[in-house]
Order: sequence, then C-alpha cells, then structure tokens
Amino acid sequence: MSFVAGLINGHKAFAQSFGGQRVFPFLSLPTHARVAALGGQVASATRPDGVYFQNNPALADSLPDNQLSLSFMPYLAAAKYYTIQYGLPVKSNKSTWAAGLQYLSYGQFDLSDPQGNSLGTFTANDYALSLTHARTEGNFSIGATVKAVGSSIETYSAFGLMADLGGVWRHPKRELTVGLAAKNAGVLLRNFGPSRDAELPFDLQAGVTFKPTHAPVRLTLTGYQLHRFDIVYNDPALNVTYDLNGNVIPRQVSVANRLAHHLIVGAELLFSRNVNLLVAYNHRQRQEGRLLNGAGLAGLSFGASVQARAFQLTYAHFVYTPTAGGSSQLSVRIDMSRL
Repeated sequence: MSFVAGLINGHKAFAQSFGGQRVFPFLSLPTHARVAALGGQVASATRPDGVYFQNNPALADSLPDNQLSLSFMPYLAAAKYYTIQYGLPVKSNKSTWAAGLQYLSYGQFDLSDPQGNSLGTFTANDYALSLTHARTEGNFSIGATVKAVGSSIETYSAFGLMADLGGVWRHPKRELTVGLAAKNAGVLLRNFGPSRDAELPFDLQAGVTFKPTHAPVRLTLTGYQLHRFDIVYNDPALNVTYDLNGNVIPRQVSVANRLAHHLIVGAELLFSRNVNLLVAYNHRQRQEGRLLNGAGLAGLSFGASVQARAFQLTYAHFVYTPTAGGSSQLSVRIDMSRL
C-alpha cells in the first residue's frame, strides 16, 4: 500500500505552483475548448456566451434551453478529462438553469504489497457535479453554482461541497462585458487521510471582453488568483547567484512581473459568422514553462470554432511546458431544440 500512499500525496499537490497541500486541483482545468483556447480561464464574454457558465455562473443567463456541450481532453499519461454542460428546460424570462459535470479519470493502476506481490488493480478519478442558476436584471446578471466535488484513489477518497458566485455587466449598446467571479468556496467534508488540513482551490477572477465596432476581433483580458498578490514560482534551486561570501542571493521579481502573472490576454478572430479562430497568452504558464528548458510555446494557446446548423465544433491546443508537448481539447455543442 506504500505505492497508493505515494500516489495520494502526489495527487494532492499535483499541478500547484502556489505551495502547500491542495485538494481537487482538477477544478482549474479548462471546462470547454473555447476556454482552453483563451488561456484556460475566462470570467467575461460577449453573447452568445452560455458555454462559459462553469467559469462564471452569471454567464449562464444566455444559455439556451436544451443546449448540450460535450468536451474531451487527453490529459497526462493515460488520464482523460471530460466535461458536460446542459441548459435545463426551465421556462423563465429572466432566469436560467444549467447543469454541469467535470470528470477526470487517471486510468487503471497495478496494486501490490510491500514485497511486490500483485494484489490486482485499482482506479483513480475526480468529479464535480454542479447546478447553476443565473438571473438578469437590466444590464446586470448574477449567478450561483453549487457543486458536489469528489476524488477517489483505490479505497481512499475526499469529498467537499463548493459554490461559485458571479456577476456580469453588459454595455447596453456595444459588445462590452465586465465579469467578476469567486470560485470554489466551500468546505472539505472528507479528506484522503484523517486530517482535513488541506486548501481548497479558491480563485477570485475578473475579466473584460470587448469587440471594437468595425473590427473582426473580440478581445478578452482575464485576471485570476486576485485574492493573493504573489503567485510567482521562485525556485531557489534555479537561477542561483552568490555574493562574495558565498551566500545565495534570492532572485528578484519585479512588481510588474508579479502583476503579469495574474493576467491572460486572449483574442477571437471573427473570420465569418460560422468560423472563428482563437489565440491567447498566459504569462504565468510562460514563465514557469521556461524555468528548465526554455520557454518554447509555453503559455500560448490556439483554437478554432466552426458552426454548422445546430452543431458547433471547437478545437483547442495549449502548451503548459515545452517538455510536455502541450494538450488538446475538443468540444461539440448541440442545440437539441433545433434538432
């Protein structure tokens, strides 16, 4: 069982550059290929923007009834990541209901005792089942999401209840939207071990999306982890310098660089009504990706979206680190009512 314990410890701290023990890090993964192409996080969008409701619940106000979105992403090694979004057919002029599912499967592992004898196999997975409600009053929309979040590794498991709160303001005449979202606030009811001393992946985000009147482009600026100023990963083992006495001189990080670590810049090129291209730059991923082997394409993401009748197909490719080679996500949106 020592292998299982090691896997648990690695799983709890996986993909976190902020330090400490965290649970449910998969909640930071992109919920849709459009989100992935725009840098991995989105807090605002101009209409139609219903597919972003798992990032900001207030954006569910433009989600049509019976609209279904399915996403698939091959993750690290044999892991697979799936998301489902559905606009519930609840009739109301000012409010919208939606349901969502995030599921990350790590695959199947061999289980052995300390002597190396095989004891069979086991699986590991994460999931989040959510219900979202959004309401519009004039130019403002507010929304809330409640979700049950769990993780299991062999016979070990963790479970929590969380909530997202969000709001957006839309300009009455121009394509301009400002959004604010507080995500993953809640309580950890059960941890992998006896201690509940683990940090939930809370995130405070803000964003603005704007389309110039006569330009075929839509620009998005997103700020994330706004509740903490310093999120720079300053590895003391890298870029080390010494003074004349042989003492280590810590690497200095400018205030501008610290601020840039919170920002994602994205653009959507509107080639036609049915074909869009997306590109984004994530500064934190860029800086962390260049620590060992140079930046390469780290921090950059690309995507394309094609609409055909009741279907929309979106593909995204993004690079976290040069050595990983990047990941891809594919999403299909189906308007069930039009079918």
